[in-house]
Formats: sequence, structure tokens, C-alpha cells
Amino acid sequence: MRTFLALWKRELSAMFLSPIAYVMLMFFLLVTGCGFYWLVKENLEVMRSVQGLMVVIWACMLITVPVLTMRTFAEERKNGTFETLMTTPVTDATVVAAKFFGVLTFFIVMCLPTLLYLIIIRLLAPEAAHLIDAGPIVGGYLMVSLVAAAFIALGMLASALTSNQIIAAISTFSIMSIFFFGGLFEPHLSKNPMVREIGGYLSSALHLLESARGVFDSRSLVLYLSATVFFLFATVKAVEARR
Repeated sequence: MRTFLALWKRELSAMFLSPIAYVMLMFFLLVTGCGFYWLVKENLEVMRSVQGLMVVIWACMLITVPVLTMRTFAEERKNGTFETLMTTPVTDATVVAAKFFGVLTFFIVMCLPTLLYLIIIRLLAPEAAHLIDAGPIVGGYLMVSLVAAAFIALGMLASALTSNQIIAAISTFSIMSIFFFGGLFEPHLSKNPMVREIGGYLSSALHLLESARGVFDSRSLVLYLSATVFFLFATVKAVEARR
């Protein structure tokens, strides 16, 4: 545990010292802030504004997650620190877990300022404050965290398989796009009910929209936890092969 915490602090420090991480942080807050401003300007219902905010957050995830994860292993090899890290008395699983939780922690910290938007809603419309239901808000943020965890593990696998950060980012973005939008377009591309059901089950966009409405399906929990474990396991094997 002490080794894991030391590596986790190392990864988190590297994230906060990286200029590209701050660029992503500014991008995330700028886009979510503009999206929140538009939702308030359109005078939507309070809960519809909250749901719209969830949509903006997961849309930003398409850009931020690939950029944050592309450096996890590819940058280590580029800087020549990968060999040094692998020769230390730590297991590959510990290294992968520390990097995973480092990126996930940074992503959660990046999402925390969006909670201020809910406070702003209360200040701007105190008469509608009672309409803000905690259930959809908690469910929406929980689903965002689950989806982010699965895609961060996916991005780390891509970074472990290549020495080029750009290739890792593009690969992660491409696969994320399929999972994000596959279920949205599937009803228009196929009339097979089974194909449409599978596409809807795999679509993280539909899961996020449902959770923001207060509908939380346990199958989504199983899906993203299983995907996270699978991608992390594959990343460990990829790191072992790199040895």
C-alpha cells in the first residue's frame, strides 16, 4: 500500500505539473461554463438544465480523457523513465493501478468545479431550488465517474501498446466515439431489434442521459466495472510484455 501511494502521488504530481493537463482543465471548464450559460439563457427547466450539464460533461470527456491518458506510458518511454520505473521493486499491477487512480483523481478534481453551477442555480432562482432533485445529480455524477474510469483504463491500454502519444490518443478517441454514439445512431442504421438492443446497452451516452433523469440501471454498473477491470488487466499484460 505504501508503494502504491508513493506511485499515486508521483503520477498525480506529474499531472498537475504538466502544461497539457492545465490546458485540458481550462478547456473542460470553458466548455462546461459556456454550456451552462446557454442552458440558463434558454430558461430551461431546472432539472433539464442539470441533465443538459451532464451531456456537456460527457461530451468534454471525448477530448479530455484521450489527452490525459496518452502520456501515461508512452511519455515514460519517450523520456526514458519507463526502464527505470520497471527496474524498481514494484509489481506491474501496482504501477498500472497507481497511474489509473492518478488520472481518475485528476479527472474527478476537474469535474468538482461544475458543482458550483448548482449553487449558481440556487442563487439565480431560489424559488426553484426545491425542484433540484439530489437523486439525478448524484446518479449523473456517479455515471460520469464510471464511464470515465472505463475509458481511462482504455486509454492507458492504448498508451501501453504504442510509444507514440498521438496514436494512443487517436485510438482512444475512436473507440470512445463508437461507445458514445453507437447506441444513438443504431436505431436509424439497423432494424434488427437485437442489434438495436445491444447498441443501446453499449452506448454510454444513453446511460448518462438515463442516470441524469434519475434512472440508474445496475447493468450499467456491471458493464463499466467489468470494462475497467478488463482494460486494466490487459494493460498489465501489455506492460509485462514490454519488460
